Amino acid sequence: MGAILRAAVAAAALIAIAGCWDRVEIEDRGFVVGSAIDEGENGMYELTFQYIVPSAMQGKSAGSGHPTDASFQNVSASATTLFKAARKMSNETSRPPYLEQNKVILVSDRLARSGKFQETLDLFIRDSEMRRAAKVLIAVGEAKKLLDIKPPIETLPAQYINSTSENPDKSESIVPPTTMGHVHRFLLEDHSFTIPRIVQTDSKVSLSGAAVFGSDKRMKGYLNGEETSGKNYFSGTIKAGAVEIELDGKPLLFEVKSASRKIRADVSNPESPVFTINVNVEGNVGETYTDADLLDPKVIREIEDRVGNRIKEIMYAVLEKLQKQYKADAIGLSDHLNENHYRAWKKIASNWDRGEHLFSSCRVVVNVDTRLRIIGAIERIQPR
Repeated sequence: MGAILRAAVAAAALIAIAGCWDRVEIEDRGFVVGSAIDEGENGMYELTFQYIVPSAMQGKSAGSGHPTDASFQNVSASATTLFKAARKMSNETSRPPYLEQNKVILVSDRLARSGKFQETLDLFIRDSEMRRAAKVLIAVGEAKKLLDIKPPIETLPAQYINSTSENPDKSESIVPPTTMGHVHRFLLEDHSFTIPRIVQTDSKVSLSGAAVFGSDKRMKGYLNGEETSGKNYFSGTIKAGAVEIELDGKPLLFEVKSASRKIRADVSNPESPVFTINVNVEGNVGETYTDADLLDPKVIREIEDRVGNRIKEIMYAVLEKLQKQYKADAIGLSDHLNENHYRAWKKIASNWDRGEHLFSSCRVVVNVDTRLRIIGAIERIQPR
């Protein structure tokens, strides 16, 4: 029994020792909160990390004032691989980069258009420290410049970009955040997708719009804010929004409070499927300058019809751009076929948005049913 007990104690000690052999003290870590990837000279990559400066962050919180240069440090390095560039940073910083707190990854559109998007993110996908919840965005121009902005509210530029990317519930022209986990799935599957676009304007950023990628993982171009709204209606990701129409020649704003969509597909001819997209929208009159009687059922029906027609117009516009210009199914029709008509999908998958580009010639019918729920509190019944 003594020998068995000694062996058990020795085994427990070995387990305890092995469990912390690679431990790194927290004060020895260089916490990275944002990353930017640009194309450097001679085909090299330029990697920029935004490090937190712990001593400058003590006592600070979001909204506590303008960030100072001491709150963060941006360090850049160039190399033929991103792994080597990250290692180079150890020559310039006292702490090695630690990516578990990395919130945003900014990729320049120049790199995305060059067809290097997949290899650009390979390091982040493989790194065991990398959070799959980190958001990926396509930067118009140099990505690293976005990490130098001085936002008026947030303490860190990366923190400001991360918070702004979480506003799709308030704006229909922003695509839902695309995380590293989403990107990993996109890269493993052969279909088109979109990633949020980010543009710098002075000390602010705008995330209105989206970058469109084809099934070849190469960026095809951008959708503007209105086209992104149409894409979101197709995808069923609209949480809130606003639609402007005219009534009696004066503006009226319809505030979208909820929206849903259903897709039906006729695959009797698999090489020429016909899709019917039914969109249901509910909302309120958010603002109006018209003198029309909003209590009149005819006026209500007219508002609903005009809002529905406007949404259809936006959806058909983005559909034409995706079919004719980009030839990229970024609205999820392939997902519907794969999930609901698998046999038909297997026959055409290799020619959907590549090869014969069947997506570009398929027919899509859009129906929008609009319901006006609240007309406002300042309307009153006119005396007879």
